[in-house]
Amino acid sequence: MPKTNLVNDMLGKGTSRRTFLKAGGAAALAMTGLTTGARAEASRPLVYAFAAWSDALAITYVGAKLIEDNFGYKVQPLQAEPGVIYASLQSGKADLYSNSYMQGMGPLKGDYQGGQADYVKKVADFIKVVGVSEGPMTQGLAVPEYVDIKSIAELNDQADKFPGGIIGIDAGSGLMQAADATVKAYSLKLHLVPGSQAAMEAAFRRAYSRNEAIVVTTWEPLPMWSKFKMRYLEDPKRTMMAEPYYCFHVMTKDFETNFPKAQAFLTKFRIPNDELAKIMGWIDGGMKPEDAAAKWIGEMKGKGMIEPWLA
Repeated sequence: MPKTNLVNDMLGKGTSRRTFLKAGGAAALAMTGLTTGARAEASRPLVYAFAAWSDALAITYVGAKLIEDNFGYKVQPLQAEPGVIYASLQSGKADLYSNSYMQGMGPLKGDYQGGQADYVKKVADFIKVVGVSEGPMTQGLAVPEYVDIKSIAELNDQADKFPGGIIGIDAGSGLMQAADATVKAYSLKLHLVPGSQAAMEAAFRRAYSRNEAIVVTTWEPLPMWSKFKMRYLEDPKRTMMAEPYYCFHVMTKDFETNFPKAQAFLTKFRIPNDELAKIMGWIDGGMKPEDAAAKWIGEMKGKGMIEPWLA
C-alpha cells in the first residue's frame, strides 16, 4: 500500500477540512502503506477513508492489508474528518469508510439514527451500507470511580469541581453530537470542549494521576476502560445513548463494479470488541497502525476468524 497523496490532491483544493492527527502519530497528510500483494485489474487504487480514532485506525489498516494481500487491489488510506469523508464518498473521491457510527442495526435497512446519521442522510443517494465492522458499543459521559456524583443531572450542582468543562473528542463526531444534545437537554453549565481522542485520554490520565475530578465524552471498547477505574454517569434522559451503537461499512454505489472481490469480504468483516481493543491498545501504545494490523493478522491466522471473511 503506497503513501497517500495530499488531501488537496484527493479532495480538490479549497475543500474545507481539518486534519485529525492526535491519534496514531505525526503522519499528517500522508500515511505509510502496507505490503502490497499481487495487483488486481482495478484501474486505480481503492481509496479507504478513516478518521483519527484508534478503532478506525485498527479497522481500516486490518481491512486494507487483508484486501491487498488476498484480493490484490492497491489500497490508498485517506485520513480526514467525518464531514470531509462523507463529502468525498458523495463525489467519488473516496470509495470506502468502515466507521460509520450509528445507533442500532437500522442502517442496514436504511434507517439512520444517532451518531453520524445526519451525514449519512445527506449522501444516502450516493452510498450503500453493506455490513457491520464493529459493535455493539456504548457511549456516554464518564468520570473516574472516585468522583462522588452518579448522574449527568448532578453536574450543575457540582460544576465548580469541573473547571475544565466536559472534555470531548473531535467536533463533528457522532459522540460529540450526542454530547451537545445532552448539554442542551440537561441545561448544563459546563462547557463542552472539543479536541481529539488522544487529547481526551491525556486529560483523563493527568486528572486521574492527581485524583482530580474530570468528566469526558468516551465510548467502549476504548483501551482506557481497562487502564482506569471509571464509569459512565447515569443518563435518565437517554440523550447520550438510546440503544447500542455500531460502526458500519459504507461504500460508493459503484464500489462493487470497481472492486468486486472486496465487496463480499466487507459484508462479513467485523472485528469483535475484545480483539479490536487489543489492536487499539497497541496503536495507543505507539505501534504504527500498519504494524499493529500485521501483528494481529499474523496472530489470528488459522484460528477460524479471518478465514470466513475471505471465503
